[in-house]
Amino acid sequence: MKSWRLGSYKSILADLSLVGICVIWGTSFAIVKTVLGDTNPATFIAARFVLATVLLGLVAGRRLRGLDWEYCKAGFALAIPLMLGFLTQTRGLQGTTASKAGFITGMHVVFTLFLEQKVLKNRIMPYQITGVGVAVAGLGLLTLDRLSPPTYGDILILVCAFCFAVHIILLARYSPTMDGLLLSFTQMAWAAVFSVLAAGSDIVQIFQFDKDLVLSVAYLGATGTALAYLVQTTAQKYTPPTRAALILQTEPIFTSIFARLWLGERLSVQQAIGAILILAGILLCQVGDIKRSREV
Repeated sequence: MKSWRLGSYKSILADLSLVGICVIWGTSFAIVKTVLGDTNPATFIAARFVLATVLLGLVAGRRLRGLDWEYCKAGFALAIPLMLGFLTQTRGLQGTTASKAGFITGMHVVFTLFLEQKVLKNRIMPYQITGVGVAVAGLGLLTLDRLSPPTYGDILILVCAFCFAVHIILLARYSPTMDGLLLSFTQMAWAAVFSVLAAGSDIVQIFQFDKDLVLSVAYLGATGTALAYLVQTTAQKYTPPTRAALILQTEPIFTSIFARLWLGERLSVQQAIGAILILAGILLCQVGDIKRSREV
């Protein structure tokens, strides 16, 4: 009983930490939208990941001596879907609306549910399907104003959603047996390499960043990248992948809150209902996981 309570406490703490990084990510969209301008998105992403790599390296310190080939391989595997997700999302936003992009990105929870069964061989429980369905319906109410035919941007965002789902599943595979800090460092380092290569000759734009861009890179690199992915990597030791994907669905809620605080935008009744449904879907999965762990 004592060990179950300890495990439950760690699981709840992990869930709350994932909500915390969603608060940080909720601030990022407005920041990027206002400062990016004509800068190559890959260059901006590269700056974020290079800074995140440096910061995590400094925090790790002597623990970096523990890096071996297994960490390098795991970091490499994690960085591929992570960077593809960032790049396809950024490019896709140029060909679709922000509201549709938010909904389609949120579909990673559906991909995660089925990848968990196929890759990790975990059984999909009825309460998980119900929770995902409720959350997806809520995300649709929160972000969609009207339906329209898919564009090339919609397709790229859908690819982005799949990439983020793969990243969540891979974290579920690697994080339970590896040092969270070292694993975070290696995936950030590989992501930095990939993003620099993607930026190509435009990487020199980093030296032309104005004050706002520099401050944005500093904030997002330190909190939205280094801290956020360190927290996610560590939290997924204790949070099942489908529930982690559901919790990450709270990001649009915080985005809406900050939009109201900073830009004066208000949630409509429809959007408020959507936010409530997202939270209800997460709660369904969390309660179901707790009951299941008690039975086991």
